[in-house]
Amino acid sequence: MKNKFIKFFILLFLLVPKNVLASDGIVARIGNNYYDLLSDAIEAAGSDDVITLTSSLTLRDTQNINKSITIDLNGHNILGESIVFKVQNGSLTLKGKGTVKEINPYYAPIVIKGSTNPSDTNYSNVNIGSDVFLEGWAGVFIDQNEKLAYGVNVTIDGSINSVLDVAGDKGFGVYINGNVKNKTNYPVVNIKKNSKITSLGSGIYMAGYSKVVIDGAYIEGIDSAIAIKSGVLVINDGTLYCTGADNTPTDGYSNGVNPSGASLQIESNSSYAGDIDITVTGGSLRSQNSNVIYEYLANTTDTKVTNINITGGNFLSSASKDVFNLSSSFKNTHDKFISGGRYSSDPYIYLKSGYQIEFNDERYEVVSTTMKEELVFKEETKKSMTITTIVLCILVVLTGAFVFVKKYFII
Repeated sequence: MKNKFIKFFILLFLLVPKNVLASDGIVARIGNNYYDLLSDAIEAAGSDDVITLTSSLTLRDTQNINKSITIDLNGHNILGESIVFKVQNGSLTLKGKGTVKEINPYYAPIVIKGSTNPSDTNYSNVNIGSDVFLEGWAGVFIDQNEKLAYGVNVTIDGSINSVLDVAGDKGFGVYINGNVKNKTNYPVVNIKKNSKITSLGSGIYMAGYSKVVIDGAYIEGIDSAIAIKSGVLVINDGTLYCTGADNTPTDGYSNGVNPSGASLQIESNSSYAGDIDITVTGGSLRSQNSNVIYEYLANTTDTKVTNINITGGNFLSSASKDVFNLSSSFKNTHDKFISGGRYSSDPYIYLKSGYQIEFNDERYEVVSTTMKEELVFKEETKKSMTITTIVLCILVVLTGAFVFVKKYFII
């Protein structure tokens, strides 16, 4: 998607060296030292220093982060032509209230490159605080480095808005480049409960191999909430919501991803690393117009999904479509994978042994057969004990009455 011919010329324009622009006067401080340029503050900062903005600023040049840098936005904004920060062999922490934004969206406010050395852990690290807002074609872009990205770690607790780029193409809140194919020491992205990710495309696009863990975020996309072609996805909590039209069946694509309208869109595509592993323990997955979980084949006859495991969560298709739309290849090669959750359509064919469906409040709820039997036993035991108690009370009362009558009325 990012290598179309016309965009080559746009990128050349954006990368022409320009002067750094900033608001007049001091823009940042480190302790009692003040700086007119953010780049000067970054150069001067030690690993334990905090760069605190004193005013909003506009940058023409990308700020390269190759050491440990913490920036407190302090209620101010940083605007950049395209890439605002490029993190490679360094760490960037953004905290405090403020915005980091691409003026001419093309890549992302934050682009991260990993190492080509498999032994480099914690090579490139990014932490986005809860009051930080990112806006661009993508919010966070994990880029390939010779088709590798060793030692990348990202934690997002803030907000991201993905907008159209300068050529009118839709982007992604979080994007892992599809050329990232290393399956050891791969990028790890943790998305925390305060996060809110919105996109005109997909909220998250896991094209390259990575692990994404979602712990309570709100993620909304028009094409899909999450689109995945490779890697490990863990959904523990949060809301995944897709608002776009139903575009199933969806054509596979090896330069991006076509829209589906599903909350979770899984493309089995032999041009990517594959080995897709998905675990859902909780949260809410909802599609306004399509299936909730949709898996399909592109340029392959075999599914690239190695595992799906659902132990909880709420799954709702507002359009009354089936929650699941999975390829025949997946259904023919995988065991049942559901042991919990509530669904807007009956998930019985995917139910693990030892579980059953109950229909409550217009939802299909999965419960353990053993647990159900235990509940029934407890209820029956409780009823039995209640009846026994009543009988005993009656006997006590009758016994007392008999003793009373015998003592006072029988001579």
